[in-house]
Amino acid sequence: MKKLIGSVLSFVMLSSFIAVTPLSVSAQFGETHYVENIGVPGTEELQGSKLIDSIKSFINWTLGMLATIALVLCLYAGFMMVTSTGDDAKYKKGLDIIKKAAIGLIIIGLAWLIVSIIMWLIQNLTA
Repeated sequence: MKKLIGSVLSFVMLSSFIAVTPLSVSAQFGETHYVENIGVPGTEELQGSKLIDSIKSFINWTLGMLATIALVLCLYAGFMMVTSTGDDAKYKKGLDIIKKAAIGLIIIGLAWLIVSIIMWLIQNLTA
């Protein structure tokens, strides 16, 4: 179980680094260039807004992945409870996993709420 969780977390970390690479390919010229025009006068406010949006979307994506992992754990624990066939130890282990996953989902929800409020305040204060 620890190897499965470790491999899922490794996949999440690797895919997050791949998803936030700053390069894109231009379809018209076939060139690789930077997405944002860094250092162009008059675009500082735009770049700050894009940075905040990028950070917010990365955090939301990470929280979504964590919620997905917690949901998979709930399904696994439920399957474990259903197939326990009278084995009390297996049933209690599944129930314990469900309780911990539910607590994790509550923490993820609160983290999402806090991040959304902070990002909303930052966007409104900088506007």
